[in-house]
Amino acid sequence: MQTPHDGIPEFEQRLLPRLRAIPFFRLATEEEIDRSFAAYAAADFPLLIATWLAVAEPTRATLDGIPARIYRSPRLLPVAIRRVSFLSTLRAVLAAGRILFDEQLRPESARAIRGAFSWIERRHEHIPPGFAPAFRFPDAFVEFIDGGTVEEAKVRFQIVAALNEVQQHAYSLHFAEHFDLPEVAVHAEREREMALDYLGHFAPPSTRELWRQSIIVLDGLNAAVFAMALRTHRVSFPAANLWHAIFRGDEWRQFRHGLGL
Repeated sequence: MQTPHDGIPEFEQRLLPRLRAIPFFRLATEEEIDRSFAAYAAADFPLLIATWLAVAEPTRATLDGIPARIYRSPRLLPVAIRRVSFLSTLRAVLAAGRILFDEQLRPESARAIRGAFSWIERRHEHIPPGFAPAFRFPDAFVEFIDGGTVEEAKVRFQIVAALNEVQQHAYSLHFAEHFDLPEVAVHAEREREMALDYLGHFAPPSTRELWRQSIIVLDGLNAAVFAMALRTHRVSFPAANLWHAIFRGDEWRQFRHGLGL
């Protein structure tokens, strides 16, 4: 049996304070960590997905003030803006993933991950091109992945990438209902399939601590996405979404077509 890979010893001192500083950051609960880790450690990946749906907060963020009021009442927004906001946010994260490999990871780590995990290259090709706000993965996220050896980077990236699809599957199901966008539930099924595909290719043995750190780092990324989309001083993001909702109404039709609807 392989020795489980462990987390970063100085995580609490070096990375966690920087993650906590991200607006809307929410610290994962012990139940979320323990129950999801038990399913992962048992290599029961459908159970991992079902467990996350059952016990985990789907938004992975703590919202307050005006952003919380906006998020609690999404159906007050026109459906066209809800649609464009979903697509533009997702495009921003996908574009940031490419920046991660091209600019943020060490070249040797980027090459190793791309070479070992070729199945991650083609993601969400049903998302049509269009507006995407500028976004980069938080530095603490990058340091977590790439702060050790190249082999450690491969292991941490794979756990985070697979766990991200588990999280996003749950969030997309929540989003589809909360924002009354049923097509997003079909998108969520794509994320579930991707999670199972990633884990079926490679699920490195992990300690609970590495699993915990991976969840926390992902929650930092999710908080950063919410900050990009909901901070009231980011006037450019809602304004651009309104513009695209008015003049690029064909994006949702392309999205539906990509989903086979």
